[in-house]
Amino acid sequence: MKTVIACDSFKGSLSAREVCRSLENGIKSVCPDVSVQSFPLADGGEGTVESFYGICGGRLVKAQTVNCFFEPITAEYLLLNEHTAVIETAAASGITNVPTERLNPMTASTFGTGLLIKDAVANGADEIILGLGGSATNDGGTGVLNALGIDFLDGNGNVLSPTGENLIKIKDFSVREGFADYRSIKFTLACDVENVFCGKMGAAFVFARQKGADDSMITALDRGLESFASLIRDKVGIDLKTVSGAGAAGGLGGGMLALLDCEIKSGFNVLASFSDIEAAVAQADLVITGEGKTDSQTACGKLPYRVSMLARKYNKPCVLVCGQLDISADLNMLGFTAAYELTDSGVETARAIAEAGKLLTQKGRLIAKKHINKKD
Repeated sequence: MKTVIACDSFKGSLSAREVCRSLENGIKSVCPDVSVQSFPLADGGEGTVESFYGICGGRLVKAQTVNCFFEPITAEYLLLNEHTAVIETAAASGITNVPTERLNPMTASTFGTGLLIKDAVANGADEIILGLGGSATNDGGTGVLNALGIDFLDGNGNVLSPTGENLIKIKDFSVREGFADYRSIKFTLACDVENVFCGKMGAAFVFARQKGADDSMITALDRGLESFASLIRDKVGIDLKTVSGAGAAGGLGGGMLALLDCEIKSGFNVLASFSDIEAAVAQADLVITGEGKTDSQTACGKLPYRVSMLARKYNKPCVLVCGQLDISADLNMLGFTAAYELTDSGVETARAIAEAGKLLTQKGRLIAKKHINKKD
């Protein structure tokens, strides 16, 4: 029997590679002769660079940048070859780079991600794969654009800091010398969701709460995104309100799409194109996928949903393993034949995070007994 394991990281706990290894260890302890092929993956969020490096190799580069609050940090990106770089928004502008109690998308910015892009271009990259997941920001992409050479202006012509709270104040923008160099760069925006820029299914209403926003902040951020989208429509002729994926990373996808040479693609599909996962799933008897938390956002295009749809394409059963399963998630709609969560049977969240490897190995044994060696 052939089994494919294709998992995302369990954020704050285990990398995708560690998740796959733990599940495989559990399966092999019950069915030592079963063929297991593991694909540690990412869909544009945290772990994207690691996944590309594991599949393709390349050269990891450390660069000086800033976090979402403009504080100096060192972050890493990947040069796949002399022309192509892979960068995660999460590396500089990520939600895990600052303590939870400090999160505030009103004052957060993607400026640091822009600095990583600049470094990659300085190192020769003319094609950039940018993972859009895991951001702590809701700035509409103004941070990246500002780092690359665009100033955003209020009604009096004053330059604004590229943050979420300032989106509503932007009335115009000006282009500094050097920005044209980045317009010649080909950007592939690896996106794990299909949300539009603003509105009830936009960046603020769907994602800002997990980035520290309360109700009033969410409303203010959405108004800012809507105002900025109107400016972009009037100045550039692109309606970000209708673009699938424009709301990813707090609107970063939309802002870059409007002013740079960008194409938004499924992060899973981008990474899968560099691997042989589709051929492996086509030949598998069982597919296992997983993520830290499965909820209504999963159906918006996150990695486990993409894996389940690939399994469905080839009529293969797909089992989900997650740290926490929101009971409102519709497993049938998501394409899973079964689901296992680490926080079941009274396991508290803190323990699930601390002992994720051990608990995943236990789930691997259970899956082996129920779905592989069914007579046990």
